[in-house]
Amino acid sequence: MRKSSEIRAEFIDFFKKRGHTFVPSAPIIPKGDPTLLFVNAGMVQFKDVFLGTGTRDYRRAVNSQKCIRVSGKHNDLESVGRDTYHHTFFEMLGNWSFGDYGKEETIAWAWELLTRVWGLPIDRLYATVHLEDDEAEEIWSRNTDLGRDRIFRFDKDNFWEMGDIGPCGPSSEIHIDLGHDPGGIALAADPHTGLNSGSDRFVELWNLVFIRYERLPDGSLIPLKQMHVDTGMGFERICSVLQGKSSNFETDIFLPLLERISEISGANYEPGLKGTPHRVIADHIRMLTFALADGVICSNEGRGYVARRILRRAARFGRELGVHEPFLYRLVSTVVDTMGTMYPEIVKRSPNIAQAIKAEEESFGVTLDRGLELFANVAGKVLDRGENTIAGQDAFKLYDTYGFPLDLTVLLAREKGLKVDENSFGSCMQRQKDQSRAEGKFASRSAVREWTGQLAEGSRSVFTGYDCLEVDSAVLGLDEKTVILDRTPFYPEGGGQVADQGFIHGPDFTFRVRDVRRLGSLILHEGEFEKGGPPIEASGTTVKAAVEKERRLATARNHTATHLLHRVLHEELGEAATQAGSLVSPDYLRFDFHHYEKVSEEMLLTIEKRVNAEIRANRPVKTAEMDYDEAVAGGAIALFGEKYEKRVRVIEVELFSKELCGGTHVHDTGQIGAFVIVSESSVAAGVRRIEAYTGERAAAWLLERSRLLAELEHIFSAKPEGMLEKANEFLDNQKTLTKELSRAKENLQRYEIEELLKGNLDLPGNIRLLTRFIADVDMEYLKGLGDAFREKGSSRGVALFATEKDNKILFVCVVTDELVNEGKLKAGDLISKIAKLAGGGGGGKPHLATAAGKFTNKRNEILTAFERIVEETLTKGSVK
Repeated sequence: MRKSSEIRAEFIDFFKKRGHTFVPSAPIIPKGDPTLLFVNAGMVQFKDVFLGTGTRDYRRAVNSQKCIRVSGKHNDLESVGRDTYHHTFFEMLGNWSFGDYGKEETIAWAWELLTRVWGLPIDRLYATVHLEDDEAEEIWSRNTDLGRDRIFRFDKDNFWEMGDIGPCGPSSEIHIDLGHDPGGIALAADPHTGLNSGSDRFVELWNLVFIRYERLPDGSLIPLKQMHVDTGMGFERICSVLQGKSSNFETDIFLPLLERISEISGANYEPGLKGTPHRVIADHIRMLTFALADGVICSNEGRGYVARRILRRAARFGRELGVHEPFLYRLVSTVVDTMGTMYPEIVKRSPNIAQAIKAEEESFGVTLDRGLELFANVAGKVLDRGENTIAGQDAFKLYDTYGFPLDLTVLLAREKGLKVDENSFGSCMQRQKDQSRAEGKFASRSAVREWTGQLAEGSRSVFTGYDCLEVDSAVLGLDEKTVILDRTPFYPEGGGQVADQGFIHGPDFTFRVRDVRRLGSLILHEGEFEKGGPPIEASGTTVKAAVEKERRLATARNHTATHLLHRVLHEELGEAATQAGSLVSPDYLRFDFHHYEKVSEEMLLTIEKRVNAEIRANRPVKTAEMDYDEAVAGGAIALFGEKYEKRVRVIEVELFSKELCGGTHVHDTGQIGAFVIVSESSVAAGVRRIEAYTGERAAAWLLERSRLLAELEHIFSAKPEGMLEKANEFLDNQKTLTKELSRAKENLQRYEIEELLKGNLDLPGNIRLLTRFIADVDMEYLKGLGDAFREKGSSRGVALFATEKDNKILFVCVVTDELVNEGKLKAGDLISKIAKLAGGGGGGKPHLATAAGKFTNKRNEILTAFERIVEETLTKGSVK
């Protein structure tokens, strides 16, 4: 039996022997493509080539691409684990032609690999082509021994589109007849109804796409300048076929994980429905391992939100196996053992990944408790209103925010005699799915079409800003808000560094550059005309492009400082303190790094001192371009989640640090001037954030702190070295006084209650009633009186206290526990009636409730009415 590692290697070697360049998998996070949360197909890293906005130095490529599909058009989440062949994370084997070979070679090589190399039986294979693709059908019939009776035509199923807009084209798919479904039940053998039907018997193996068009936002198709080939074959699926398994989860890719899950849970894996929890967990831990390795951080938005939901989904399935403590993190090492040879990034990052997952699992337990509290609050309000249905929106909040599945909410509601509006919940869920689909679509490519359509073929912008901040350039194209030049000193936003700003001066215009970004091989300067306007014939016009120097220098200070900080963090906190994200702007720097506890004040001071020592050392900052492999071998740090070209730029702070970086930097560290950390905080589980200032901003910050310290020295009459002691002494005194004041207030309230009770009214049923207006106090004081009344007044009593503050009348109503338990009186219901009389609103619990109103002139009338309201309520026998 072929091992999965052998199958992957055979695929890659087959195409390398046919002139294809092996291209390593792109990171899971798509670089420079905000239209996708995750890379979900092998073609994503080549999309710019298909659209004509980018090029490669090879025309044939092969790879195995890491993919995640959990949102947007390609969303397989609900099928994962319930069937045997869908996954959130999977590998896609693919070969590509960029305007080189066409359908004939693509089909011939696919057939050769499947039947000659891997030996798949021809009588179980089928091909499908697009309804109008006579050429593909003819090639299948003429160049293979498949036979026309095994070639079928389809319309939409054989026209491949990444999204609603973008590159697309007809496809030819290769299917295999498995002869049975994963459960072993024989199915109808008619390929006419089985192919492209979602059948578990007729399964797609390989999709050969011939990209010829671009779909525009209006739905129309326009031909691309060249036809490209984009193929994709699910690695897990072909392994299942070649290993003779009826399930992807029974291959050597997943079996070690299933065995480890069984070992941890004590529940053996079983095929079929009972094995769903094992399969879900095995799938999800792979997705989490690869996502976190490439820089995804669990959070409440974007791809971080997706990762967090996947983790919680896996944890919930763990509970079905009887596992209630954190356990997913213990599976990371098994993923590394099975996948680490092909993807070394998960090996290097495995300790961080495991720690981050464990922290999320632990926090999920806390979240679960909070969700239970929220449910109790929601259910209590429903009961207080005399209703019996929990709103779908509240149930969805429990699901979406706290990870509560709907069936758990329904069960909890049933225990309280309530039901859940499941239809409304479904509407909320559908809205979220629609939003996810929208996020997964291609953003409008109208800008790409507009510029590539009007510029000369092969147009490109060259960045010259590393060496000079002013250049004479030629205009390639412009409109009211955008200018494109052949040469530009403006740095386009990227790598965490913000874009340059400045001016472009033409013969009759001045353009203010506010933002700069890359679009394939072009650099777009965006802003507005401060003088003149866009000339009718602008192409070829000579202009002067000038970057704002002080802004660039301030940004460069902060960028070089991040490199110093990164190195110091490695040395002080350990090599695991790697970069998780950054922002470099003229005003400040923000640096996120992997670390699993708060950095102490003492350590922050040490880090600060060490960075400033390197600044004072005035070390030269050197720049070099070299091959990626050479740079890494020479010790340069490459960041996870970044996709590097073959040639890379290396920034070396002499004798101190070396990183791959495309940003702008100072020439020597002395130009940074000073470095000061202004905050350290948590971003997510296992990720900390440092924000810092450099240069003039750092000096101004320190001077302001010095001025404030001088003022405090004067206020406390203390020298700098004695300020901390004085401040602590002041705080201790304040705490003592606060406690004494609180005790005095409690004593006063007890005394006042004793005096007030001398004038109380007794109602039938041995119920004590008290109403009083208290001047010059606040709501908290009234609550204290209420507590004192419940303690000293009577076991059967009800009271209403009022005061005036800020032109409002405030009320506190209390009811003793004995009356609450009898169901005779509830403070929340009584206060709602009082609030109406006062022209306001209020609410609370059965034993204590508050209200506020605007009719201060009616206070006596309201206090008198309270006796009537209580008596009417008692007469009715119970509180509604």
